[in-house]
Amino acid sequence: MNDAPRPQFENVADVLRHQMSRRSVVGGGAAMGLTGLLAACSGSGSYSDKPADKPAGTRSVQIGKANIPTPRDQTVVIGQVEYNVFDSFNTMIPNGWQSGAGFESVCREAMFYLNLASGELKPWLCTGYEYNADHTELTFKFDPKAKWSDGKPLTANDFKFTVLLLKDRKDLFGGGGDLAEFVQSVEVPDAQTAVMKLKKPGPRMHYNFVAAIASAFDILPEHIWKTQDPTKFKENPPTRSGPYKLKQTIRSQRMFVWEKNPDYWAKEQLDPAPQYVVYQSTAKQLDSAALAFERAEFDVGSIDEQHAKQLRNTGYPAMVTTQFHDPNPRIIWPNCDPARGVIAEPKMRQAINYMIDREKIGTSIWPVKVPPAIYPWADYPSNDAWKNDELAEKYKFEYSPDKANALLDEIAPKNAAGKRTYKGKEVNLEFITASPVDGPEYAIANVIKTDLAKVGVPATLRSLSGPVHSEKFQRGEFDLDSNWDGISFDPQQLYTNWTSDKAQPIGKNAADKNKQRFKNPEFDAVSAKLAVLDPKSAEAKPLLDQALEIYFQQLPQMPVIQTGYPSYFNTSFWTGWPTDEDLYQVPLNWWSHFIFVLGRLKATGQKGPA
Repeated sequence: MNDAPRPQFENVADVLRHQMSRRSVVGGGAAMGLTGLLAACSGSGSYSDKPADKPAGTRSVQIGKANIPTPRDQTVVIGQVEYNVFDSFNTMIPNGWQSGAGFESVCREAMFYLNLASGELKPWLCTGYEYNADHTELTFKFDPKAKWSDGKPLTANDFKFTVLLLKDRKDLFGGGGDLAEFVQSVEVPDAQTAVMKLKKPGPRMHYNFVAAIASAFDILPEHIWKTQDPTKFKENPPTRSGPYKLKQTIRSQRMFVWEKNPDYWAKEQLDPAPQYVVYQSTAKQLDSAALAFERAEFDVGSIDEQHAKQLRNTGYPAMVTTQFHDPNPRIIWPNCDPARGVIAEPKMRQAINYMIDREKIGTSIWPVKVPPAIYPWADYPSNDAWKNDELAEKYKFEYSPDKANALLDEIAPKNAAGKRTYKGKEVNLEFITASPVDGPEYAIANVIKTDLAKVGVPATLRSLSGPVHSEKFQRGEFDLDSNWDGISFDPQQLYTNWTSDKAQPIGKNAADKNKQRFKNPEFDAVSAKLAVLDPKSAEAKPLLDQALEIYFQQLPQMPVIQTGYPSYFNTSFWTGWPTDEDLYQVPLNWWSHFIFVLGRLKATGQKGPA
């Protein structure tokens, strides 16, 4: 405990570890759920805003009258999903706040921001963090300039208050978890310093306080919350530290209006040009939502790729389409439990992998072209540190019916009737997905199912409703599942959920741990060693490569494609949006990082109609 602290502040090659869930998308918008986040992100494929038929600029933009209570030329208008909560900003209770409505993007701030577009870690409310040598103490330094929107100082005491409030409260979102498992106490030697005393080495504890998609940790102003019941307090309007404060909500228009705080503490670093930011639900009809974008009634969102393509083809001059990949590649989950038969054989999983035509799926299934996925994480610059291209080449993912047949002939030879058999039983795999039959995950599974039949492996494919799918998936009542996965700051946070001790028998709920029921003692030992090491240390690298090689050999997951969705920006009123050529920041308006996009915008001088 008395060892000298080791500096840990650098550009981290990490991705958010917290599991993610999905919500519906309206007109290209998306919102973060309370226990997870929609990862509908656009990616590094290739898009073009040059129309196929007419050069850009051959038509004018007919400006429509935006349905907002603020001057159009001072306002960024963002189209989003349907809103339901308008009078509460408590992130710790069910239905306690409305995600995707600006609170987490323009009002609430994080201690650190990880820009997944560049891999840069930006200190914000904190100026840095340090661990001691054995990772049993984690020290944060808060910026002495930081203050709440009511003018009160934001200090290490607010951090301590929030951590201790959540540490042993499993009834609150953000409670329990790593805080309960690792945190012994929090000491505040001065107003800018917080020292977390850990129960055991926790080299990844700082991940909980980094916004990679959104900050899972919402620092609360102690002077407001200390007398409140956290299960009931709505805190309306919210007091946070960001550059915008809530001006009003308009339930009838499904709208949140945010106004610049003239006394914002970090104005020297971030001084957005828009005086107002409006988050508003778009029309449910995609044609109507797209028309609103075309008339520049929205600056962000409110349009899907189909309508965007139509605008390109007619020479619409005011649209920017920007790419950024989803944090979750689309993957195939195999069930590795021997009770499921042949799918438990690594050679069977390798054979299936040879029958995944990733190039075809990436060009024909997704609405936009996306590249194949090889590693079990997104292809962000921040993840490059975990790659090993020599291993990837050694265990090359390729579409090869010949190699698949050779492996199948070893483990599931054909009987006299020409049917492949395993231990005396004919092979027939059960493929499930939560995707509807017109959804991309179903289409991915259907392509694989069709190709497996070509090498003598029949499969059934069923689209299951959310609750039914969840039950079968968690209970291990499947052979293959077309889905996605939660993501991690570093590979060990994936691997720790794949260890044998977390594998439940078929029929028992996996509780989101080792849902593929993978067991490998060598992998377990490597994961245990990685758990107590700084992932960027020299000692960790050979272990990370060892775990990665086991992944390639055993295939407890089979990534298929990176997942891309374009983001759309209108340049009629504002310029400076992220582009494919200048992807300075994640372009997604519901991520915490969007405030840095707003900080780069410049007004065009365009006036709205009277």
